[in-house]
Order: sequence, then C-alpha cells, then structure tokens
Amino acid sequence: MNTRLTAMEAIAADPATAGLVLDFDGVLSPIVEDPTTSVMPDRVASTLSRLAKRLGLLAIISGRPVDFLADRVRVPGVPLLGSYGIERIRADGRRQVDPNAEAWLEKVRDAGQTLAELLAGAPGIRIERKSVSVAVHWRQAPDHSVAAELVRRVAGEIAATTGLRLEPGKLVEELRPPIDVDKGSAIVALLATERPKTIAYAGDDLGDIPALEAVRAAGGYALVVDHGPETSTRLLELADQTYAGSETFARWLAELADAIGA
Repeated sequence: MNTRLTAMEAIAADPATAGLVLDFDGVLSPIVEDPTTSVMPDRVASTLSRLAKRLGLLAIISGRPVDFLADRVRVPGVPLLGSYGIERIRADGRRQVDPNAEAWLEKVRDAGQTLAELLAGAPGIRIERKSVSVAVHWRQAPDHSVAAELVRRVAGEIAATTGLRLEPGKLVEELRPPIDVDKGSAIVALLATERPKTIAYAGDDLGDIPALEAVRAAGGYALVVDHGPETSTRLLELADQTYAGSETFARWLAELADAIGA
C-alpha cells in the first residue's frame, strides 16, 4: 500500500517544479483586532525570501487590495494577487486589474457610503473600503451575535439592491463585483501558466475554500491554519494538513526552507 508524501516531502523532492501559494491574514500574518494593521513578521518575510529562490512558484493570494500586499510583502519574484485575484502584481512587477470589475467600482463606492450611513454609531463595527470591494468587520463589537445579525441584514439589502456579491468571512461580510473570479479561479490560472508538478495552498478562512478545492482537484495539498472556534469545519474537512495558528505555520515554512536547502 502506497503512502502519500506529506506536502513538505513532495515539495522538497523537487523544489524547482513545486508551487506554494499562500493567503496573507491568519496565515502569514497573525490575526489582529484591526485588519488594516496586519503585518507579516520579519522572520516570515525572511523565510519567504529563502523559499522564493528555490521554489518554481511562490505566490500570495488575498482578499486584501494588491497595494496592501505590495506594501507588506516585499519579496522579489513573488506574484501578488489581491481582491481574491481581481488585482495582480506579476513577478515582473506589472499590474493588472480584471477588466470585468471596472464597471462595478462606482457601485462599490456607493455601497461603502451607504454602509457608513446605515451602520454609523454601531459599536465595534468597522467599514473597510478597498480598491474593488468594501468589507464590514465586527471583530471589535461587544456582542458578536448582535453585530453579525445587523451587518448581514444591512449588507444583504445592499447586495440585493446593487447586484454586488456578498461574501462571508471570519467576523466579516464583504461586498464585491459579481464576476467569476475567486481564489479558486486564481489558482487554476496559476496552474495553467506556471504548470508546477506539485502544488500546495495554505489558507484559514471561508474565502480560501475555492483555492483549497482547486489544489485538491489538481492532486495537490490543502493546508489549513486552524484558529480554533473561528475556523469553519468546512475548511478542516478539506485539509490535508492543519497547523495550530500562524506561529505554527511560520515554523513549518522555516522547516520547508531548510528541507529544500534555501
């Protein structure tokens, strides 16, 4: 009976033909109360620099705007895909935005203004205006259940009125253009252009599910960073391997860098 290699073993067997794609928040950076202050620890940045020199593909996909990623991930040769793949900075530094999203940007801006008006004064609820979407967070709300009900009702009404797509996350709801782009389609596009023999993806939130499914469909590895009660069982059911928090995953990345001689 054949035993499948672990993700580390498979990548280390031939790093030059292997790909590793990573989420940012909760994977490379710790989860924080205010997501706009999220940063990647220096030791993780150093590890990514090591990995980039040896892996055939190292990329980062996030719901964050691509400019946010560019400011925090300064590792040469690493493609950055923001807004779930709608925005991209290629390894050669070229910037791209999905043209299908352009027509929705005015509605996104209007939705942000409407959310600000309707949720003004709601304790602990914070609106994050992004380049191609708007998110509403309630991590800092005194009562998560009450805040979640309010945000979902208001955001749902705006989605129904504007046609924007409502995407749930960890203590967050996000309104974004209703185009067929998500982390899964971004993975599929990377696989088509880069053609790694081994592929692994690491995520921790609901928005990562399409990417985890895509790598599994390609015979790759679904890696999930587990943040306890905040982590959906749907992610854990998809996982080939799990890691207890971003600190544990940071150690795994460092071990991988050592294993491939980076």
